[in-house]
Amino acid sequence: MEDNDNAINAAGGRVGYWYTFNDGTEGATQEPPPDPEGTGETPFTMTALEPARGQSTYAARSWGSGFEEWGAGFGFDLNSPEGEKASYDASAYTGITFWAKGTARGATVMISDPGTDPAGSVCTDECDKWQKSLTLTEEWQQFTIPFADLKQGGWGTPAGADQIDASKLYSIQFQVGVAPEFDVYIDDLGFYN
Repeated sequence: MEDNDNAINAAGGRVGYWYTFNDGTEGATQEPPPDPEGTGETPFTMTALEPARGQSTYAARSWGSGFEEWGAGFGFDLNSPEGEKASYDASAYTGITFWAKGTARGATVMISDPGTDPAGSVCTDECDKWQKSLTLTEEWQQFTIPFADLKQGGWGTPAGADQIDASKLYSIQFQVGVAPEFDVYIDDLGFYN
């Protein structure tokens, strides 16, 4: 996030951009606003941290209010050169780690693979991503989540497997459920061994 643009760190073959999404509740607001057509007119922007979190001066952040169906979120694709989503091989890693804080106590980290993303052609509509619930506070805390701890939410199309296929990941997203207001920060996100 320190380069203060909407691109993820282009290392290890990763190419992607941060974006926001929501349930479309009329009158609800989300910042940065979604760009569902991918025009680039409203790119995701990083937020300056005041005060800084150690040496970190920027973080990914989304905030808003009024979503009543399933909520809102933000995230990025791991391998989408030219806007075409492809899988990314993260099988050399054990899971993901990141720092987070927020006013919405309940949030979920979601990661998709061929069984849980439309790009994988297993699910087309109700893609129930691999996920883990988070309890956020207004103080920064570090989360370390092994791929083995991710489970489907149980509401959509079954993945056809008992655990995520880390050799073919598509996206990492953070979602807040229905809440009057939310304000979520994510920083120093990466894979770990």
